[in-house]
Amino acid sequence: MKHPACSVFRLICPVLLVLLLQACSATPYKHGTLENSALQQRALLQEHGNTRVRASVPSADEAEQILGIPIYKRGIQPVWLEITNSSDDLARFSMVSVDHDYFSPLEVAYMHKKYFSKQGWMDMEKYLYRTAIPRFIAPGQTVSGFVYTNASPGTKTFNVEVFYIDDMDSFTFYIEVPGFTPDHASVKFEELYRTSEIQDVDTDDLRSVLQDTPCCTTNRDGTGQGQPINLVLVARGREILRTLLRAGWSETSYEKDDNYLNNVNYFFNRPPDAVFRKSRGKSTERNELSLWLAPIRTDGKEVWFAHMKHAIGQRYKINEIFFGSALDPDLDDGRNFLLQNLWYSQCLEALAYLDTGITFPVENPTVDFNDNPFFSDGVRAVLWLSGDPVILTETRNLNWDALLSGEGEK
Repeated sequence: MKHPACSVFRLICPVLLVLLLQACSATPYKHGTLENSALQQRALLQEHGNTRVRASVPSADEAEQILGIPIYKRGIQPVWLEITNSSDDLARFSMVSVDHDYFSPLEVAYMHKKYFSKQGWMDMEKYLYRTAIPRFIAPGQTVSGFVYTNASPGTKTFNVEVFYIDDMDSFTFYIEVPGFTPDHASVKFEELYRTSEIQDVDTDDLRSVLQDTPCCTTNRDGTGQGQPINLVLVARGREILRTLLRAGWSETSYEKDDNYLNNVNYFFNRPPDAVFRKSRGKSTERNELSLWLAPIRTDGKEVWFAHMKHAIGQRYKINEIFFGSALDPDLDDGRNFLLQNLWYSQCLEALAYLDTGITFPVENPTVDFNDNPFFSDGVRAVLWLSGDPVILTETRNLNWDALLSGEGEK
């Protein structure tokens, strides 16, 4: 015999569905305004040649207020631009320069049509199309509007390229988006070390100083060995942020609770000063780069020790919460990945390999304090970063130690 509740449920569900559909079909589209908004007021300005560009990025709340849709929930981040062409020629703005996989305004409207009536959807299409930035800028004209990009947490990094008949102007923007505070923003880097603790060395002396630093991270109380530090970055603070952003890394914002502090790697007796992430699609697979500022300066630039973690094995975040995520045990592959990533992003001024002499053989992997197996050849990559683009063939190898042994790759 069927339970009476089942029959009631079957009767109620269709009614609720009809009411829900009717509610959606009757919802009009409403949007905010851009004029004199905080978004425009905090826009950054750059000028070069015949082109003047102002740029700003709204927070999730601002975007929803202005556009009338929860656009960030679909992984879309609007970028507002204002471009002035002061030349006598027609100019063309390349949206691909901002994001190779940008969304068209009508595509964005289609993705949000379920929220509105048919008329509301049509009104949304008109508004998003009207407020998108035009591709062409007539001589002496100023245009403005949105480019719909893929959302990324933290500082938004993008290029703006404007083409003329025989010339082009190119700009790179780094814009802090409201509503997101990265990990490194809470660190007072100038207070980490006393002046007397900082070693100032030239490039030649840097090699011996790095040779004397600890090989590996530790756990929170220093009793358990972590994984080798096989990356060293040389760059000023602002440059290291911009080069990593330009290379496709995103800032993170972890809650520094006991669970985090008990599981994270420590170096210089503290958790990472900054963590950057490069994700892969919608899975939880990702590369994470942890950075620690060292009490070392070389030729006026700061030295940063870095540890790469490649999380693999879980398709969905909920799976990782319950079952954890395996780490790639091949630490040298992570080191080589970052080197290539920075090189191909034209961020690498120079490099050197430093053989620490401490190896962790692949035949017998070591286990860290979190029971993660790993192996490494014991070679550190020392990378000098550049805030300005470096042509691939102009990256210098300082030839400290060899990465290859007589028997093949170490």
